[in-house]
Amino acid sequence: MNQHRRVMWNATVKAKPFRKQLEAAQIAGCSALSVTPSDYVRWLGSGVSTHDLKSMAADHDIEISHLDPFVRWVDDWKPSVRGVDFPTDDVAFDTDDFFRMADALGTGTFTAWGGFPDGRYSKQQIVDAFGHLCDRAARHGMQCGLEFIPLWEVGTLEYAWEVVSLVGARNGGIVLDMWHYFRGTPNNALLASIPGSKIFAVQLCDAPQCLPKGMTLAQEGLGRRLLPGSGDFPIGDVLDVDRQARDGCEGAPGSIQRLALCMSWLFRVTPISHEHQPSSVHMGA
Repeated sequence: MNQHRRVMWNATVKAKPFRKQLEAAQIAGCSALSVTPSDYVRWLGSGVSTHDLKSMAADHDIEISHLDPFVRWVDDWKPSVRGVDFPTDDVAFDTDDFFRMADALGTGTFTAWGGFPDGRYSKQQIVDAFGHLCDRAARHGMQCGLEFIPLWEVGTLEYAWEVVSLVGARNGGIVLDMWHYFRGTPNNALLASIPGSKIFAVQLCDAPQCLPKGMTLAQEGLGRRLLPGSGDFPIGDVLDVDRQARDGCEGAPGSIQRLALCMSWLFRVTPISHEHQPSSVHMGA
């Protein structure tokens, strides 16, 4: 059984310079950091080279392991969220540009999600598109994690798992974000039936049991997440699925591959400090 790998998701420390992001990852006990394509391009534009980024990461004993997100795997890719001025330019990179960045950074995994509305594509069209993406990723030696988000069509674990299963690609799996899971349609029985080897990453965050009054789903998801253990999500129930697998329970799925601290994504970040490390969440073996 694999042990969990701890990853600092870029969104948690997005407001910080790259070196500070690496330091935060160290403080949180992570061995890897995810990077967004938009940040990578911005760093290059500021005069920091790919070699510089990799050297800084190596100096901190942190791997740049994951590129997130990729959304242009369907024609109608531009995300639309009512009441939110979504920064489309941050996710506008096409397939060739995205994989050039992945190759340059040497990342082994990436996240794909779809911002298209309900009913825009049939399930078979989505399966075909994700299958083509997995084929392209395989040519670059990469794993492709499909992330379900309750704002859009691919909005539940059930839907994402059906797509991944129908595609049947060895390098295709699921990214499980705790906020997406619990604010959508949580299904622990289904989760327990999915091989852990197909859960490519679990993104840890928290929130109140109910959506705060006057706040939309998008507003909370994009800017008001909490540190793991400081809200009401039963995070331990999800992590127990993997813990039981690693204890060798008969019929249990394999081990979840990566645990990542994932706070607010685009609009608000919560810096990590020594005083605010998550303590009530099991982030490793």
